[in-house]
Amino acid sequence: MSACRSILSVGFLCALVACADPRSPADRPDDAARRAVQVSDSAGVMNISLGSVEELPAADLTTDLVFSTKERGIELFYVGDAILLGDGGVALANTGASEVLLFSGDGSLATRIGGQGEGPGEFSAITALIGTPEGFVAYDARLARLTEFSASGEFLDSWPLSAQSAIVDLRPLAIAADGSMLAILGEQRFFMPEGTKRDTTPLLAFADPGTEPDTLAMLPAKEWSYGEVPGGGAARREPGFGRDIVAGGFRDRAILGDTDLFELSVHTAGGNLTRRIRGTGGGWPVTADEIETSRAARLALRGSDAPDWYAQMVENAPFRETHPALHSGVLGPDELVWIGLATRPAEETRDWLVIGPDGQPRGRLNLPADASVLAIDADRFVVLQSDALDEEEVRLYRYR
Repeated sequence: MSACRSILSVGFLCALVACADPRSPADRPDDAARRAVQVSDSAGVMNISLGSVEELPAADLTTDLVFSTKERGIELFYVGDAILLGDGGVALANTGASEVLLFSGDGSLATRIGGQGEGPGEFSAITALIGTPEGFVAYDARLARLTEFSASGEFLDSWPLSAQSAIVDLRPLAIAADGSMLAILGEQRFFMPEGTKRDTTPLLAFADPGTEPDTLAMLPAKEWSYGEVPGGGAARREPGFGRDIVAGGFRDRAILGDTDLFELSVHTAGGNLTRRIRGTGGGWPVTADEIETSRAARLALRGSDAPDWYAQMVENAPFRETHPALHSGVLGPDELVWIGLATRPAEETRDWLVIGPDGQPRGRLNLPADASVLAIDADRFVVLQSDALDEEEVRLYRYR
């Protein structure tokens, strides 16, 4: 965001800043981006047309590290989710340890919540955190239970899902103040004939957690390849450069999409569409070198003692002919959206395009390509990374 935009209320100073810029207003990146992006309203739905994101002018945003769990000496064991709290803190689902870690705004560990068990405030497998006005809700997939805590970690309430919903791998996305909830299912469907197929997942709307949900739509989910393992047996694996669902949430809103298309949509917890983002990006042809690099990376995961049958399976693994259109989308307050753009295998970083509540680009951030953005707000974001030994590290940044 330019200095001029940050002080629009002070007209005289803004004019001085504009005069100090040797480029004409039409040449400045933020103004060019506004001309490139089309925003319209149709029946209460904001429609955002980005055009080609590779050509979209957007200024680079700057970041400052607030804290790192590794630098704080905090060991993590399978991070399931994270949210940014209104008091400046962070709630982090340390799923493998059946706990939620609460960090203060300065990065100090304020408290640990939970522990293994089925009692009030205890967990078996925390797979999602959703912010609320009072604090946050943690979802336990094994217990099929939602538990609400205050921002300071005080246990407030818990409630189970309906009996039928409890037997599936539910993934809550958004919860409204009246208890209505939007969710999808996890990877519970299996296809055994040979070939590559897209999984599907229902988009479910709960009037409240105790009732059976309504199915609003069937969404394309993860792409899988099915085939025989040399020597006998069958296997399911992800094809190279395959497609996947985009699904996440922020409080009472959910973001949905498909990496096959550059299109994302935002919905209320009741399922109503509020925002649609379209553009073009990625989709480049996959080269022979990229396929060989991908195969080598898969073999490297098994180490030098990979058996011959595994090497043969990797050699025969299917690959998509084109790259995905995008990588992912993350939702923030006031329907702020971060879009992770597609990258090629050799690239070590990924561009994230930040779309503001007004539908216009705020800028770009360049992050490690293997980093997962867990949570965002207007000026902070949480990133998860793993090193060569699969040791996890969570970092909180400020951006502007």
